[in-house]
Amino acid sequence: MSWKKLLAGVLVLGLVASAAAFFIIKSKKPSGIPVKTAQAAIKPVQDNVFATGRVRLVEKQEFYSYEETTVKEIKVMPGETVHKGQVLGLLDVDDLGDRLSNAKSNYAVQQSNLEDALNPRPEEIAQLKADYNKAEADYQNAQKNYERTKQLYDQDAVSAQELETAQLDLIAKETMYKNAGASLKIKESGPTGPELASLKAQVEQARIQTELAQQELDRTTLTAEMDGVVIAVEVAEGDHVNPGTRLITIGNTGKVEVTAGVSEADSGSLKTGQQVIVTAAALPDREYAGVLHSVSPGALVQDGNQGSQIEVPVVVRITGNSEGLRTGYTVDLTITTVDIEKALVVPYEAVVEKEGKNKVYVVENGIAKEKTVEIGLNVELYTEIKSGLKEGDTVVVSPGDFITDGAKVSALNNAPAAGGAI
Repeated sequence: MSWKKLLAGVLVLGLVASAAAFFIIKSKKPSGIPVKTAQAAIKPVQDNVFATGRVRLVEKQEFYSYEETTVKEIKVMPGETVHKGQVLGLLDVDDLGDRLSNAKSNYAVQQSNLEDALNPRPEEIAQLKADYNKAEADYQNAQKNYERTKQLYDQDAVSAQELETAQLDLIAKETMYKNAGASLKIKESGPTGPELASLKAQVEQARIQTELAQQELDRTTLTAEMDGVVIAVEVAEGDHVNPGTRLITIGNTGKVEVTAGVSEADSGSLKTGQQVIVTAAALPDREYAGVLHSVSPGALVQDGNQGSQIEVPVVVRITGNSEGLRTGYTVDLTITTVDIEKALVVPYEAVVEKEGKNKVYVVENGIAKEKTVEIGLNVELYTEIKSGLKEGDTVVVSPGDFITDGAKVSALNNAPAAGGAI
């Protein structure tokens, strides 16, 4: 065979191969708009809110000075275990002891006055009757003396000055007589409403003054009201302290909670009882379980490095072992606001809004069919579908404006999505 015939044969075979490759490629060319698709699937759905908070004690007792004084003695150190009733320190008593004694004495006097008014002794009544009888006799004698002096004056036998002296004596004796009668009547019948109320008020005021004096004296002895651990000792023996100075703090380190502020945007999904994961930079290998204990009904404006922001205060209780979480630590909170074990979801880009309704495009036999769906939660990459789809349906992801109801599509997930890149 000559080289010309051989070359012609090779050319013919090349043309045949090229034609076959052309038809093969043509047969594989998509017959519709290339789109990225995904299947509606049942997945667990979880959504979280994040915040930063600070650890504090649930049970604690703080000691403060209530007046200007001097620290007399401190009996404990930070970290020391203490028990209920234990004396932790002493403050200078000053004149508090005298104040208490005076208050107790006054209280006793006021009680005695009230008791005497309500239950007079027989000898007191007898004495008042004698005083009354004497005052009556004195008044009658003064009256007779005045009448005699008046007759003598009319006869010019005595001076006007003597008459005036007799008249003044009569007025004085009459006043004493009336006062003695009133005193006897009060003692026999008891005090009237206003008088009784006044006596009782004096007793109550004296009682309150006694209690206050006792409290002031008791406050000079710093006594633990609970079992716990000394968290802080903020003064030393001999320190001169002003009113309101914090002295010692004790608490139950086995019960801690976290106070935090959640941003206004995230606060709407918070509910008490939601589960929380607590982590601390000081303990990078540990996670603590907690529960959202309270959500404030109001919001506060907080000033930070990036300006002011509105936050809702929350409290998280640690429900498990809190070992290692120290009061004052800064911690991170992951609050689970949504936790659904099984939910039908699609990528959030598959849902579009048209004419006020949520739509998806389901691919069936190469045709995109528009369907109205009811959506639920939006969490990270997915949107929950409550109705309108079933598990396994193939939906168009990011359909854009290129996909309409009834459009031919080619579900090639390695091809650019309609309306833009994947």
